[in-house]
Amino acid sequence: MNFHLVPRPLLYVEAVAEHGSVQAASRALGIAASAIDRHIKALEEVNRAPLFERLHRGMRPTAAGEAVVVLARRWRSDSERLETELQEMRGQEGGSVRLAAMDSLANGVLVDLHRWLRAAHPNIRLTVDIMAPADAARELDDGTVEVAMAFNLPRLRHQHVIWAGKLRFGCIVAPGHALAEARETSLARVNGHALVSQSAILPTRQYLDNRYGWFFAENAPVLASNSLQLLKGALRQGDVAMISSELDALPEIGRGELLFVPLKDKGLEAPTISVVIDARRPLSRAARMVSEYLVSRTQDRLAEARAVAPSPDDS
Repeated sequence: MNFHLVPRPLLYVEAVAEHGSVQAASRALGIAASAIDRHIKALEEVNRAPLFERLHRGMRPTAAGEAVVVLARRWRSDSERLETELQEMRGQEGGSVRLAAMDSLANGVLVDLHRWLRAAHPNIRLTVDIMAPADAARELDDGTVEVAMAFNLPRLRHQHVIWAGKLRFGCIVAPGHALAEARETSLARVNGHALVSQSAILPTRQYLDNRYGWFFAENAPVLASNSLQLLKGALRQGDVAMISSELDALPEIGRGELLFVPLKDKGLEAPTISVVIDARRPLSRAARMVSEYLVSRTQDRLAEARAVAPSPDDS
């Protein structure tokens, strides 16, 4: 990004909000702390509102400060979009794409996307922000990302859904687990088995808690975490199970390292994975290629995982 296209005061406010203090922002930007502090105070004076709470240790944005941070990110995104458009006008392939996605995609589709870009389109720069679906929808609406890919994205007025696919809830286990041989299962059959689970703050767990709170009340997870990599590492040890969406373990299911046994409980609504853009803003060629690849590769990953089916349950 060309820094001169974004007003320096906005960059400084964003850096202080991100790093927590003027001194830390100074080190990150290579700009004198006095210059950063001077620009921030000038903004506060002009707007007659403090942008930060000065705490004993560091600084925290006020509501006004958060608004300036959103403006800075939007300006940065517009700057990168302009740079991409100018390159395309010159007949050059390149530019930047900002994508909001979920942690469950991090070791599968997103790695595939990075590998594809490096091989086929090495001049395109990709920035991926891992965030919750509600945050992804808000960032897309604010214009700070160009493409969002998430589970059960909140619908906003100006969203355009490029693709949406239904997922399944099920029980994820290692091949040697006692539940691994079933073609399908139910919460009642999983009841009593040792569980690992996503943290209660994450969307999948919140959905399950809202609909089937009794299940987790009777089966307190032996491990709860917001790290899917940790949970899948525990699952591979073979003695625990996890109730979740198939999306959370697509690569491992496709390779046969883990198995997905669909849940047949009535009323268990299928979650949706979608790729979404903002209809108000023109999509660059680079962002369009990224969104199209995400759709095709996710469809392929789902097909690969669903082709690895457990053996029928003879009981």
